[in-house]
Amino acid sequence: MSFLVTIKTSNMKNKKILLWKNLERDLKKIKRYHKFKVMFYRTNDLIHSKRVAFLLETVLPFVQDVYPDFDSKKAKLIALHHDNFEIVLKGGDISLQLKLMMNETELMDLQQKEILAAETMSTLYPKKIAGYNYKQILLHAILKDCIEAQVVSFVDKIDGYCEAIHEVLAGNIVFLEPIINYNMKTFNNLSQNFPLIQKLFYFSPGSFFNFPVVDLKEFFQNGRIGVCPHNLETISRKTEIFHYEKWKEVTIRKIAMDVLINQVEFHEKATK
Repeated sequence: MSFLVTIKTSNMKNKKILLWKNLERDLKKIKRYHKFKVMFYRTNDLIHSKRVAFLLETVLPFVQDVYPDFDSKKAKLIALHHDNFEIVLKGGDISLQLKLMMNETELMDLQQKEILAAETMSTLYPKKIAGYNYKQILLHAILKDCIEAQVVSFVDKIDGYCEAIHEVLAGNIVFLEPIINYNMKTFNNLSQNFPLIQKLFYFSPGSFFNFPVVDLKEFFQNGRIGVCPHNLETISRKTEIFHYEKWKEVTIRKIAMDVLINQVEFHEKATK
């Protein structure tokens, strides 16, 4: 049985039919960092959601040691479906970069739009997904109101951060802005930004949840790394950026090397 919803647009003749069986196809259409004109290794919400779920798997043993009642199945569902509502949300993927420029009123307005989009998406599927209420899974992802959702949110931010590092190391320096913002506005006060999972930050020196600020300039000095398109040789280099190395490893093992080395967008050549 197929579940579908008809989304009415401002032009009544233009209707968007969404089928649950096409969920992955629809997620694939949503570009990551879409407000950035050029992203050399741009991916989409499908790859992003899968990578967040795979990164989550790598930290589950530690999380469950700290929080024995942590519901790993629920967390994985949140990870896999946390951006589903963007399929019907005007503007698609609203990156952290854009959210950081919003005031409190704008953020509240966006959250209400996300909730409405989640309510629409919940009509696409039976009330239960793998034994969990589908609408509640989407709302957890938006509201971040449980420990599972906050762990996923942290891992989600790590994925976006590493995407930006990957761009900068290939020479796309406009992505220095998100790197700086992640360090200054997200990872500078983890306990405040992720209050339900504070123990993870206190009891994890040298782990995935310990976040030292990385100074990227050292990787461009004396030819140590250098700016160049990624290839098999550059990907094999160790940057000593813990999260980025884990991110590369998970991408290669669980998704595909091509995602890291196949450049899909280019800057326009200067004309005389």
